[in-house]
Amino acid sequence: MRQFFQTLIRDRKWRVVLGGGAGVICLIILLDQVIVPLIVHSRETVVMPNVIGMPQEQAVKILEQYKLRVHDIQHQYDSVYAAGRVVLQSPYPGATVRQGRRVYLVVSRGEETVRIPSVLGMSLRDAQIALLREGLQIGRVQVTPCTPITSSGIIDQSPPAGALVRTGTPIHLTLCQDTAQIVTVPDLIRRSQQEAQELLEQAQLQLGEVILQYDGTFVPGTVLRQEPAAGSRVPPGTTVRLWVASDM
Repeated sequence: MRQFFQTLIRDRKWRVVLGGGAGVICLIILLDQVIVPLIVHSRETVVMPNVIGMPQEQAVKILEQYKLRVHDIQHQYDSVYAAGRVVLQSPYPGATVRQGRRVYLVVSRGEETVRIPSVLGMSLRDAQIALLREGLQIGRVQVTPCTPITSSGIIDQSPPAGALVRTGTPIHLTLCQDTAQIVTVPDLIRRSQQEAQELLEQAQLQLGEVILQYDGTFVPGTVLRQEPAAGSRVPPGTTVRLWVASDM
């Protein structure tokens, strides 16, 4: 066997092959141990500045001063920051990154607004459905006796139809109804869901949709919001919608 390898080494063609193989191995080692680390470590690191809350143009300018690249700016509605200001950034403020790193920004569109639909002439239930479809909610409901020239249903709303408001705005309604058959919506806020249901039954009202909403302040099962609002005068059997605290 030894004689066989000696013969290969003496053979000129095999010397070229073996020499070439050794050269390739050396090149791989050189790339892995020397060249690649030099390329990777050639860019300095920087600490991500906090640009949240800044106008978009100012945020981009600051990031470029840090030799970072702003990429793929997204927009979303936000009730905290005015339109044109940065809502989120990635990487997060304070992160250590290399110069040239891509930075992703989310910029506020401002508060989302909707135009209030007309619910005049609708029943209370139909008005509630129409408002919910637009992202609005029922505020206070006042009941007034019907007159010879008015039919039962919603006869007034505030703000008026056509007004531009932010989503979630409560719309206050006036309902024409036989006042002999009217009950008052109890205050259910900060009560447990079970207590709320018992109070509704006592008031001849029905528990409607229950929406779970994450909340780290109140005990899970606590009522956070209700619709219609407490104190509203509504017909017996009206459904009351609840938002209830959840830990998930």
